[in-house]
Amino acid sequence: MEALSIVTSIAVVLLIGVVFSVLAGKAKIPEIIVLVIAGMVLGALKYKGELIVEFPVLFLTCVSIFALALILFDSSAKIRLKELDTLSLKALKFVIIFTVLSLIFFSLAAEYFLGIPLVFCLILAVINAGTSTDVVMAFMKGVKGRVMGILELESVFNTPLTVLLPFVIIDFTQGQTKITEVVGLMLPFLTSIVLGIGTGIFIAVILFKIVQKKYSAFYSPLAVIVAALLAYVLAENLDGNGVIAVVSLGIFFGNVYVREKIALLSTESILTKALFIFVFVLIGLLIKIPLTKEFFIVSLILFLIYLAIRYVAAAVSFMKDKMSAKEILFITLNAPKGLSTIVVVFLFAINNIPGSTYYLPGIDIVLNVTLMFVLYSIVLSSIVCSFQGWFLGKK
Repeated sequence: MEALSIVTSIAVVLLIGVVFSVLAGKAKIPEIIVLVIAGMVLGALKYKGELIVEFPVLFLTCVSIFALALILFDSSAKIRLKELDTLSLKALKFVIIFTVLSLIFFSLAAEYFLGIPLVFCLILAVINAGTSTDVVMAFMKGVKGRVMGILELESVFNTPLTVLLPFVIIDFTQGQTKITEVVGLMLPFLTSIVLGIGTGIFIAVILFKIVQKKYSAFYSPLAVIVAALLAYVLAENLDGNGVIAVVSLGIFFGNVYVREKIALLSTESILTKALFIFVFVLIGLLIKIPLTKEFFIVSLILFLIYLAIRYVAAAVSFMKDKMSAKEILFITLNAPKGLSTIVVVFLFAINNIPGSTYYLPGIDIVLNVTLMFVLYSIVLSSIVCSFQGWFLGKK
């Protein structure tokens, strides 16, 4: 594919994404839904029998890794270890309980209704355990309180898990068919984790020395972006876990004193926003949802089971906090999926060819159901937020 064609496709995708993102904001419609639908429409358009927009797999793989590294760094850098107050611990408890219940019960439900291997069910469960509060915050500007705090902290805590656990599951289970073989896998598995943490800390120390010595409005933010990518790449080349390396880098960087830290992180977030628009349009291009009644019924049933599990997790987590039934229901129904979920789906989608790093034959159904969960969860969250007064007693 010619370079000019690729650049043209990038320009078209970004132009359409920005235009539809602005229109969605003016119409007060969640931009994620609009961007995905725009990608679906764009993916169906052809000229002289060929798709108008098309990208080579290598390019898409690079984009996905780039987005993955920046999202992980952005989310993990927001975790403040010194600021883990009571509310933070409650949110973390909720994330852990919900993730565990999802791995057990949602995986079994997915296996029953979809008839897919258990490893696919586990991946489906952990991908959809993640949330993004951007939708909720957009519809509830100015509304504060413990419920909103829990939802925001939940998103911060579960984003690294959403991105990390699917690849941990693959690394731990791929090619293992006997229990005795699992024992033999433990050493390299643990080694990859240690290498990932070590690489992340190593890059973090270097980054800290660079930005702390002399701040530059241009080069310091650039150093942060390069560090996130370098941590991932270096860890992977050393047979470590690149995802864990970036998470370690982000947590370290977010918890040490750095001059102009807010400016550094805001610059990185702007680039993340550009990737947000680009990736969401691309996901609509790549994934073709089966337009059948059976698929929509099964995906909706699984989503209802997902909400039931989330309700149980919320009820158990906040049992001693005198939280009203309406507040627990509000937390249950507000689980919109965001960029972290889509990037993982995106990475699996472009690697869905034989010989790829994360090629898993038959994983298409997992990607299709997850995309439907993204749409269901955002629509539901938008509706629930419009009735915030009934749930939270606030205007």
